[in-house]
Amino acid sequence: MHNRKPETENRKWYKLRIGMAAALLLLVLLSPGGRPARAQESLPTLVKQLIPAVVTVIGFNAQGKPIRVGSGFFVDPQGHLITNLHVIKGVARAEVKLTKGEIYPLTEMVASDAKADLAKLKVNLPEGASHYLTVSGARPEIGERVVVLGSPLGLEQTVSEGLVSAIRTLKDRGEFLQISAPISPGSSGGPVVNMQGQVIGIATFQVRGQNINFAVPGYRVLALRDGPPRPLPGQEPGGKALPPRPGVNVPRPQMQVN
Repeated sequence: MHNRKPETENRKWYKLRIGMAAALLLLVLLSPGGRPARAQESLPTLVKQLIPAVVTVIGFNAQGKPIRVGSGFFVDPQGHLITNLHVIKGVARAEVKLTKGEIYPLTEMVASDAKADLAKLKVNLPEGASHYLTVSGARPEIGERVVVLGSPLGLEQTVSEGLVSAIRTLKDRGEFLQISAPISPGSSGGPVVNMQGQVIGIATFQVRGQNINFAVPGYRVLALRDGPPRPLPGQEPGGKALPPRPGVNVPRPQMQVN
């Protein structure tokens, strides 16, 4: 009995040291220095999964000249697309450019919400949309990390990163997400995605200031109610869709290198 006591105490001390080491390891993994490293490793994988569902929206005038560039994303296999209503307003014809360069016409409007600046449109894809994103109706947390995908200034397949800065209610417009992820003209209609790959908002507009940008919440997309399809400008009832064609000269920003 006398010889067992030191052995028991040593065993207790050994277990205590193991417990302290495990606790220290947990603190390191959860520390501010450890968390971004793991998140950054998963971000490129997430972006690769999202990009194929995101398109560039090009609006043309009656002479066939590109006059507007925006973004959008597929939400189901049938080729339904979400973008901002202002992206297609006033154009004579609208098309989308997929990630591999194919061009397809936007043919019909299925649903819209002027206050939210949202449009749900139909794209005639021969085999449907092989990639599409899931929209979440949950209100995001303030400080939640997000990425925005789209074509700012016509620069296709651009990804920017930021946070949900606030949730604001705008007079006569309803609720919007304020985000710090940079956007520019051309980003409009692009998905704002959380780290689970869910669309929580749609990039819509920016105001003066450093990364003060706004997005329509995902629940307002889910609230859209499909109605009788309405042909878009340039798409006559019963008319044949344009065949896919490789490439279009998307307007590019003028860049100056100092």
